[in-house]
Amino acid sequence: MPRLRRLLSIPAASNVRATIVGIAALVVLVAVVGACSVDESSLELVARVDSDSTVAVGEGVPLPAVGPAPGSSHWHAAYVVRVCDEVLAPFESEADPAGIHSHRDGLIHVHPFFEESGFERATMGLFADAMGFRLADGELTLPGGGTWRDGDLCDGVPGRVYVDRWKGPDPGSEVTRVFEGLGELRFLRDRELYHIAFAPADAPPVVPPTWERLDQVSVPIVEVEPWVRIAAGADPESVRFYPAADVSAAPCLDGQVAESVLAGEAACFTPGTPVLERAEAISAARAVTFDRSPAVELTITPALRSLILGAFASADPDEPGSAGNGLVIVVEVDGAVVSAPLLAQPSRSETRLIISGGFSVESARALAAVLDA
Repeated sequence: MPRLRRLLSIPAASNVRATIVGIAALVVLVAVVGACSVDESSLELVARVDSDSTVAVGEGVPLPAVGPAPGSSHWHAAYVVRVCDEVLAPFESEADPAGIHSHRDGLIHVHPFFEESGFERATMGLFADAMGFRLADGELTLPGGGTWRDGDLCDGVPGRVYVDRWKGPDPGSEVTRVFEGLGELRFLRDRELYHIAFAPADAPPVVPPTWERLDQVSVPIVEVEPWVRIAAGADPESVRFYPAADVSAAPCLDGQVAESVLAGEAACFTPGTPVLERAEAISAARAVTFDRSPAVELTITPALRSLILGAFASADPDEPGSAGNGLVIVVEVDGAVVSAPLLAQPSRSETRLIISGGFSVESARALAAVLDA
């Protein structure tokens, strides 16, 4: 069976049982810094972070970062809270009104329930709301009381409220320290690290003690060679969208459409119904970054949304081509399949769909240009 291209992040980690990490209520910072601090030379201090774009893995060209997809993504971030010379225990609340919460385990679980808490709206402020603390520019209020403001003293030294975010999933990566827009700080990818602090502005970052647990609860980061191939001069009028009734390995049979790939085994797709022309299926497309990788975001029409919902509503796991085991949506250009994402379930968004897997920055931009023509 040829490999299928995945849409978004199938929540394979959502059933991982969280274990409570026993961390004392207050730990002297000297002990923590000795084991979990980072090189101060890797620290970048900024007023406000521009989170509208990020760099895809292995690429030097920034693309807009869309954040976690509601109803599909299940990301995790390690966090730690520090006040002056003390590191606090993980938040106790297990409230989960929007799908951005914690299990008293030192991890932020990011799996938005709604479009209002997904994509660009998945923010540190929603996590603060669920945990019962307040994180505002220049002010940190913890659950149960205790408020610290810019200018309050830590052993005689003025402190600031800020958040440190690591660029990569390990403590050795660069750190950005943010002082403004803290509640609007966005979750951009799986396996992030955060240090929420009131401390002197030049204090060394403290690595979240739970960062190593990200390997247990999140999907491993695997860099793959891009396989999506978009021919030069592709005709936008040739674009078609349809569900795959069957997928098989080459050679293709009569009535099947061959996949166009740069490398690897090509698949053959049997078109299902209905078949939608480009203008019937989408109204816009753009190249984006989704969880560190290049992707294409589609603004879908009610017709494509109806196709997806109808397929899952009539799903039968025992029927070939049914959405009972996921729905393959084929994107065909110039008579060849250029992308075939597998939907594990319908998106919670009425209008947004993210295609990821196999793209380079260049091929994501090329497909978006064809689809958005």
